[in-house]
Amino acid sequence: MKHILMVDDSTTNLKSAAEVLQPFYHLSMAKSGRQALNFLKKNRPDLILLDIMMPDMDGYETMEQIKLNPGTANIPIIFLTADTERESEVRGIKMGALDFITKPFEADVMLGRIAHVLQMEDMRQNILGSAKKDLLTDLLNGEHMAAEVDAKIREQQNGAELVMVDLDGFNRLREEQGGGNANGVILRFAEALGRIALADSLLARSGEDEFLIYIPQELSEAELMGWCEEISGQVMEAANLARGGGDPLTASVVAVFIPRHGRDYATLYSKLQMAMYHVKQSGKNRVHFFRE
Repeated sequence: MKHILMVDDSTTNLKSAAEVLQPFYHLSMAKSGRQALNFLKKNRPDLILLDIMMPDMDGYETMEQIKLNPGTANIPIIFLTADTERESEVRGIKMGALDFITKPFEADVMLGRIAHVLQMEDMRQNILGSAKKDLLTDLLNGEHMAAEVDAKIREQQNGAELVMVDLDGFNRLREEQGGGNANGVILRFAEALGRIALADSLLARSGEDEFLIYIPQELSEAELMGWCEEISGQVMEAANLARGGGDPLTASVVAVFIPRHGRDYATLYSKLQMAMYHVKQSGKNRVHFFRE
């Protein structure tokens, strides 16, 4: 059930809206802009119904504060108003309101406009979700992995690790056996990697045959080594089932420790590349941790 926050200083309006909305939505209520902002510190509704004319902090000022907070900026807002002047609607739209509902409420109109805005938001989220994913594996793509890792590092207090995997011999496989077998190897690798992934890890396909794993746990070098060796072993064994013959592919695996080796994605990725270069020059098919 979708969650709606209604902000209105009138108890009568809140009760009237509740009669219409509560059979269809989870409804929370606030009687002022400040109360709404406090509510949003711990809650993220799917939609905000925001009265324009309120004492102390009006709807415009409340909306401005909502839009300034990255955590709430994308919540869709519908203004509630008894003011039918064109000027108010234009100001609201320029600020980012998606629609208006005029008081006193007409049940069918209110439900229809809310349903339309929620449907549009679902479509937007689906498009954004698709844009974050690698089309073949459904893992995160490299660009959004970078953003997610930076966000996780900012939020997390304890240590973490970032691992890079490169499939040795993949380009030769593609040239010799074609895209079908090559894509099959990638798919099987991604599926097997997902099966051994530690809790709450982020997985990404960051290049044609390059994968990244963010592990939000403070592991020892021995613990991480054991997990990385599973990639070289059982994960690659599963991936090789999609080959059409020839020598089995192997994996070069490198890792950095957070915060020891950096506190941002760009720094960490650069060090992973240095570690991977070292592995490739040393014969491939190894697990190696970056050393300063």
